[in-house]
Amino acid sequence: MEKLRVKAGLLPDEAIIQKILSGETALFEVLIRRYNSLLYKIARSYGLLHHDAEDMMQETHFAAYTKLATFRNEASYKTWITRILLHKCYHKLHYGFGKYEETAPDLLTENNLPMQDSAKQNTERTVINKELAKVLEQSLQQLPLPYRSVFVLREMEGFSVAETADLLQLTATNVKVRLNRAKAMLQKQLEQVYSATEIFEFHLQYCDKIVHHVFDRIANQP
Repeated sequence: MEKLRVKAGLLPDEAIIQKILSGETALFEVLIRRYNSLLYKIARSYGLLHHDAEDMMQETHFAAYTKLATFRNEASYKTWITRILLHKCYHKLHYGFGKYEETAPDLLTENNLPMQDSAKQNTERTVINKELAKVLEQSLQQLPLPYRSVFVLREMEGFSVAETADLLQLTATNVKVRLNRAKAMLQKQLEQVYSATEIFEFHLQYCDKIVHHVFDRIANQP
């Protein structure tokens, strides 16, 4: 089964979806792992705490699984599942269930630090990376949500202007304007050094937990 998942991991989303709908439901794990990082970053950009973001991801994956037969490939699976998450984030925030935090120390762990050739370089890089990650996250969280959401989708997750406009129900012009304003709000040095992988990093240990919980729900559904 592990070899099958590894082989399936090389397939495009559409091919995996067809296999899942044909009965190979275990392959849904490939889609979960493929988009966990994406969903986590977006959920956190909406101000959700770490555990709230995890819950939101589980709900999103489960909803995607139960509605997978309705996926028509009119947009990419990436866009489709992002739309499901955004709908849930919007509902959660506007009905009083959202939780917020200014910083997230749980994200600033050694798991997202690169290995270095020497102990001295590693120590220096560790300090730099932790400080950089903290400044980056604080700077992003200070942006108003309309600008932060556009920035995350466009700059961190690589959605096109058209895709971002569709997901957030904006015009292409508004997307461009909001992105430019978001960049202007960030400090100049952040525009030069920020790395998407250092912001809201979603660790492997959390990815495993999401997979486990989603498949538990799938197994127990009526």
